[in-house]
Amino acid sequence: MAIDAPILDRVRKLLALASSPNVHEAASAAAMAQALIERHRLQSWLDARDEQSRDPIEDGLDAPLEVARKIRTWKRVLAAALASANGCIAYTRVQGDGEAVIVAGRAVDRQAVLELWGWIVKRIEWLSATHGAGRSRKWHDSFRVGAAAAVGERLASVATEIRDEQAARDLVVVDPLITARRHALDAYVTEHLRLGPGRNVRVQLEAWRRGQEAADTLPLARAPVSP
Repeated sequence: MAIDAPILDRVRKLLALASSPNVHEAASAAAMAQALIERHRLQSWLDARDEQSRDPIEDGLDAPLEVARKIRTWKRVLAAALASANGCIAYTRVQGDGEAVIVAGRAVDRQAVLELWGWIVKRIEWLSATHGAGRSRKWHDSFRVGAAAAVGERLASVATEIRDEQAARDLVVVDPLITARRHALDAYVTEHLRLGPGRNVRVQLEAWRRGQEAADTLPLARAPVSP
């Protein structure tokens, strides 16, 4: 299962509009893109009859988010945040002479992470350059870790709002379904991926806080209620 082509086209157009220099226009566009993804995901869950066969959990090795000599810490944090907000799990592995950041989960959820990834990476890099001219690389990494964590929290908030809206409008209880899907993902990770412990993240506190604050300017505000 994947995101329907018309939905995917609308998401991409909204994210393109979200790069608009008009702050209000960009905020509305990006929020609607996230909301659209979440609504599509919920509807696919509710319509599914045989979830495991229609949308199985996959390791994501065929479509890494990024491959580099060394994956930067802030991108690990961002990948983990995006994956968590979209019902997946992110991990890194050695690939050739470098590293790859991978997202494991169901196809529709992995695709949502992929669509958001490129846009958010560019926006955080832009924020870092704007707020940290002349700063050290360590400062920029700390700033970006803070921004990535804040973006993840805001995306999770958008997802919760859409789920609450769907539950109220359609009189359905989605929490047990979300919990069951999460447990299935955790079981898959334990059985098939056997991931080691994550790395500790050390940051410059002042830069991290600046990144958290700067993320509030990203157009990922509260999602509109209307479809």
